[in-house]
Amino acid sequence: MVTADDAREATSAASAVRATPLTLLADVVLTLDAAGTTYAPGAVVIEGSRIRSVGPPQRPEVGDVIDLRGCVLLPGLVNVHTHTPMWLFRGLTEDVPRGEWLSGRFLPLAQRVGPPELVAAARAGCLELLLNGVTTIADRYGHMDDIAGAVEESGLRAVLAHSLYDDGAERELATAQALLERFGTDPERSRVWAGLGPHATDTCGPDLLRRVGALAERTAARVFIHLAQSREEVAAVRRRGHAGCASYLDELGLLGPTVVVAHATYLTDEEADLVGRRGTAVAHCPSSNAKLEGRIAPIGRLQRAGAVVGLGTDAACCNNGMDLFAEMRVAGLLNKVAADDPAAFAASDVLRMATTDAAEALGIGGLVGTLEPGKRADIIAVSRQAAHLLPWHDPVANLVYAARGSDVTAVFVDGRPLVLDRRPVHLDQERILAEATRAGGMLSGFQRSATAGHGAGALPG
Repeated sequence: MVTADDAREATSAASAVRATPLTLLADVVLTLDAAGTTYAPGAVVIEGSRIRSVGPPQRPEVGDVIDLRGCVLLPGLVNVHTHTPMWLFRGLTEDVPRGEWLSGRFLPLAQRVGPPELVAAARAGCLELLLNGVTTIADRYGHMDDIAGAVEESGLRAVLAHSLYDDGAERELATAQALLERFGTDPERSRVWAGLGPHATDTCGPDLLRRVGALAERTAARVFIHLAQSREEVAAVRRRGHAGCASYLDELGLLGPTVVVAHATYLTDEEADLVGRRGTAVAHCPSSNAKLEGRIAPIGRLQRAGAVVGLGTDAACCNNGMDLFAEMRVAGLLNKVAADDPAAFAASDVLRMATTDAAEALGIGGLVGTLEPGKRADIIAVSRQAAHLLPWHDPVANLVYAARGSDVTAVFVDGRPLVLDRRPVHLDQERILAEATRAGGMLSGFQRSATAGHGAGALPG
């Protein structure tokens, strides 16, 4: 039997693949496969970076054993939209009137920090995500050429996109191309790979977006873009003569299965149908949308029209947490309200929005999102013994509506233990948080009275 301390000693930051098979034992294994197969008790055998078998515990166990009894095993959570460096700004953008958050509150903050502070914050953001059971992220921000190393070192599976704008387009495109060359675009070949990140439909004109589309086609990169996230964005696009934000992207060939649009908060019914018909992936960030806009995106309509929807946390200053369990709860509740139907958005469907559907949205459904033989061993263990999780009548409902990120006890990516006994195996938690907190100290003088007049300049996210 391998203890957590044994596992820490047996693995090093440089070791990516175990030579000896590893068996995980748990009270319950939720595979989230197409049949919804569950084993209670259950075991997952890992060989190298992949799952060798899933089923009832076998005697004798295969290889080394990590005893996770008292827990449920499920696929690692997939966060389809986040900004890890924005960890730095948590708690500084509260209760802002609609339309003022970006220019009036966030940009004055963003302009006070540079790459060293953002890298420190990204390390802390990645650490927080891992401790909360997230194993894959779609991360985007400016300075991604600097930030990428911090994400890679964390052990997370990640697709990274450098943000692009009309302002400074040539310079930023060169950075984005360098990121594509550095990491490639194939998640089969690399745990970290690159995408393209035009910022939004109001900050990216048709010339830039055509270049993005051509580069995406040439490199097979996925495109990540904010869509209809504010009234101001929609108004700006319409002033340029387009029917709406989604119509604008469609005219440029930038709706479809290889495009991930974030938020979609202000789509009309017709545009939601268009996004769905094209099979576009949607990153749904309900906490952020509620906090910044007082809105809920038309997720039910998007899904009915054919969109693939995954959950995202957005940034720590947009919802104050990097916890997809919290996001599942908010998604389920707000979408029931939006649908005026308490039976809508079943717990099982919400859980898939953070696992299987989220993986499909990022084009990695063949790699992760379920616990099945041959898939990458991205697995989390969630304790089911806390008072707020008892009694354990319905594991799916408990995970969606009662569990918290702090209930995660173990995290594996590519079969490598990254969190055991709620502690990071390879990352120095104290150092990471101390350095990021010091970086945040640069913002200590920021006042809630910041005004929109300070907001000129390029957008970082």
